[in-house]
Amino acid sequence: MSDISLANSVFRKKDKSLVLEWILEQEPNAETVSVRLNLLAAAYDIGLPEEGIVPEIEQTPEENWLQKCYREFPPFSVGPFFIYGSHYEGQAPEGLIGLQIDATTAFGSGEHETTKGCLQAMLDLKGKGVCPWNILDMGTGSGILALAAWKLWKAPVLAVDNDEEAVRVTERHAEMNGVATGKASLLAACGDGFKTKLVDTQKPYELIIMNILAGPVIEMAPETAAVLDENGYVVLSGMLKEQTDLVASAYEGLGLVLTGRYDLGEWSTLVLQKRHNI
Repeated sequence: MSDISLANSVFRKKDKSLVLEWILEQEPNAETVSVRLNLLAAAYDIGLPEEGIVPEIEQTPEENWLQKCYREFPPFSVGPFFIYGSHYEGQAPEGLIGLQIDATTAFGSGEHETTKGCLQAMLDLKGKGVCPWNILDMGTGSGILALAAWKLWKAPVLAVDNDEEAVRVTERHAEMNGVATGKASLLAACGDGFKTKLVDTQKPYELIIMNILAGPVIEMAPETAAVLDENGYVVLSGMLKEQTDLVASAYEGLGLVLTGRYDLGEWSTLVLQKRHNI
């Protein structure tokens, strides 16, 4: 199942279940998919029904997917951010911050509640006078949050992902938005999370953004706290509302304090601050 990547997937709610959909070039082996997904669920202690995960494999209908994408991705706003695709022929309204993001091969077009929650959290931090001088976006996907952070603070942003395609997409989006790439502005790097060499060499960070999934966010809590500057902030998302207590407790046990929570639909975004005097 090495040909399956989260960059080509989408999460959605169906009744009370969380559905993960993949779009693949070739039909996968159902048994292999089932075994791999059940092993991952067990590794992250995700409760499953007795029969486990039973994948449903369907052939996608013949359709002009580019036009479909354009129809389903009209421009929209999150606070002062005006988010639009390259198919949009207009201009960002006066007074708004334009973010040109294409729905592409990396996660993060801005429409999902977790992305909106992170954007709102960053906006509120800036509104409170928080001015990070060094920022880390872990699991950057399309780079939308890294770009938003740069546009808000004009501070160096390190955008890390374990998928080389996400790094390419992030760099392309930086070019589309007139953001220079490099250590002085936005630097995208492929690596194994906090084990990525650049993460260590460029620490500490006054702001760390992680919009991934609850399991990895909890797992990486000690590494996150280790590279976070004194009094620095973390913005965490990718979790369902019922998972927030577990996520928050993992960071509170490391000396961080919960300062904000944003619930949008079934999803939550948390903001925590490191307090060196605790």
